[in-house]
Amino acid sequence: MRRTLGLLALAAAAIATITAALTAGPVSADQPAAQSQAAPFVELVSPGGVGRLYSADPREVASATAAGYQRQPGTTGFIGREAKAGWTALYRLKPSATASKWLFTSSTQERDALVAQHWVLEGTAGYVATQPAPGLVELRRFTNGKEWRLAVASRTDELLRAGYTLDGPVGYVYQNWVRAGAVYFGMFNTNGHQTIIARTKEVYGRDNDWWGGVRDFHDGTHYATDNWPGEDWSHLKPSIGYYDSSKPETLEKHITQATSAGLSFFNFYWYWDNTKQQQTVTAAALDAFLQARNKDSIDFTVGVCAHPYAPLNIPTTQYDAVAANLMRYLQQDNTLRTNDGRKILNICDARGLGDGSNAQVKQFVDTVRAKARSQLGEDIYVMINQAGFDPKQVGNAGADAPYCTTDGPAVESRSYKTYLQGQRAFYNQAPGAYGRCVLSDFDERPRYPIEQTDVKAIRWMPDQSLDGYRTAVRNAVADMATSTRPPTVDNYLFLYAWNEWHEGGIIEPNERDGCAYLDILHTELSLQGPGCVANPS
Repeated sequence: MRRTLGLLALAAAAIATITAALTAGPVSADQPAAQSQAAPFVELVSPGGVGRLYSADPREVASATAAGYQRQPGTTGFIGREAKAGWTALYRLKPSATASKWLFTSSTQERDALVAQHWVLEGTAGYVATQPAPGLVELRRFTNGKEWRLAVASRTDELLRAGYTLDGPVGYVYQNWVRAGAVYFGMFNTNGHQTIIARTKEVYGRDNDWWGGVRDFHDGTHYATDNWPGEDWSHLKPSIGYYDSSKPETLEKHITQATSAGLSFFNFYWYWDNTKQQQTVTAAALDAFLQARNKDSIDFTVGVCAHPYAPLNIPTTQYDAVAANLMRYLQQDNTLRTNDGRKILNICDARGLGDGSNAQVKQFVDTVRAKARSQLGEDIYVMINQAGFDPKQVGNAGADAPYCTTDGPAVESRSYKTYLQGQRAFYNQAPGAYGRCVLSDFDERPRYPIEQTDVKAIRWMPDQSLDGYRTAVRNAVADMATSTRPPTVDNYLFLYAWNEWHEGGIIEPNERDGCAYLDILHTELSLQGPGCVANPS
């Protein structure tokens, strides 16, 4: 009994230390991009088994779980981060300072009455809508005489059967709020993939064409018809036509397409040339993004691709130069942030950071962190792609969480069915906080013969389909719905890919399928956009 009481006191103390931060909201006022998003509202059970804490602050969730609170699967909806028209504060109170049970109310009258009875007002847990609207569900309060619980209306019968009575509604919250973003391949320009440009000249006789292979398979080259007769290649043309990704107007169209379907961010591949000691390959597309007139309507993050071969590997002697270069992107107002307000830096391939060991990956992460603290006054959140990296080692490498873009074993299996069957098991290789991914397809046949001259070595998934993609998205949603991971990035989804045209990772609208992939995402993820615009004017 004494041990239980001590644990409860420890838990109460841990919660009290961050009450001030929670009262101010999960992010500070100088972070408008993150602030405008809804946050996972997480349920935790007190160590004694009675008393429910609900929090939208990942820092508080971490403190509470460290003190013995048990996070319950999924979320209690997604709560607003800021006051706005039609929304009201959800107040958090408890009977005494040492109590480990809470009551939540949106009624100022009830709040004031309880405070008059010497209840402790801990502040505002977030904001709830006062009226129903599309995408919102009613949040209700229940009690069994020992504790209060919050649940969305669809769980009413379940709680009544468990012995709770309905206290009434407290407002409306979002049923789902997935932050979905697409990996962006910025090499479709003069400064892009030099191998493709050179080999297109050799094989197809065209100068300075970064669409070599893709354009040719679409147009019926014999390399396609001889090896894969009867195949439909009409999807291998963007809805906006073959473009130059160094042009701001190209990025403006991509931003409009993505945001119309409700995507939240682009994840740009980012490369460093250690010979020239400067960023390379994708730099022009990132510059174009930053010059786009509508760039502030979408967030972005860079994924440092340090491949384990020259000149794209990053030696330790160049860590400081790379970190200084990355500050240009981390300082942007629309850099993607976590649910607790930290700016995200992705590492898409850690194998080429120094010798690829955990110690030298950590040295890189520490260098970027230190630079961000000194120049930006920010504590950044670093995520490492589990492709080529053991996600269980993320802490030893100095990072905060793993994430995924593709599923390597599934790609090598050359079967989308195999990918679907192992999708959630692939996620479950990663412990703790995690950024999930969905693979649209993998089909590198347009690389033949400009990049891969052995037709038998070409990888593709003949059983991929739009219905399969819909299943993949649903698998990711189902994994989120039962998750007990830290909520820092638990509702973030990395989509492979916006425009990996030579590799088949395409959700960008195309000539044959139009908005089909984005429409699936919009529907299955309940995204907030009005609906995909395939070809913006």
